[in-house]
Amino acid sequence: MFVNEATNQVLKKIIAQPRPSRTLGAVQWSEYGMPSAHSQFVGFFTIFIILLFYVRIKVVTFIIPFAKLWKHVIAAGTVVVALTVCLSRHYLRYHTANQIVVGLLVGCLIGGLWFILLEKFIGPYFPIIASLPVCEMLLIKDYSLIPNALWCEYHCIKAEMRTRAKKYIRPQY
Repeated sequence: MFVNEATNQVLKKIIAQPRPSRTLGAVQWSEYGMPSAHSQFVGFFTIFIILLFYVRIKVVTFIIPFAKLWKHVIAAGTVVVALTVCLSRHYLRYHTANQIVVGLLVGCLIGGLWFILLEKFIGPYFPIIASLPVCEMLLIKDYSLIPNALWCEYHCIKAEMRTRAKKYIRPQY
């Protein structure tokens, strides 16, 4: 996200396109408007979440009924949120349509590139990073090798509860 925001600030200074005036005779904005930072962020977030759910997260359909449907629901939900944010920027006259579209496209590009960078180059080092003492102290876990982390977490906790229940028999009243 920091790369996305830094890119936005650099592009705003390079392009230097002013925001639209909200009313006649109003004081112009002190910041540039191209590309829209809000549109760029939702583009980044939307593409990253969609790629995460369709590429990274594996769903075991016999365990969770309609699990594949949830991928589509989440993807559609993030697209709706992104479009709502973009439309609000135009409706409030904070940005022109071009500034919004460019922000959305730049955000999508950076989100896709960030996902590829994490998946192909940084991801293989997640187990090593998670085993660092500071990560263990902060209880940071690596789920990159687990196809369905939610299912795994549920069954690990359930097994631990069964073990503790056998070990500590509750007094009956």
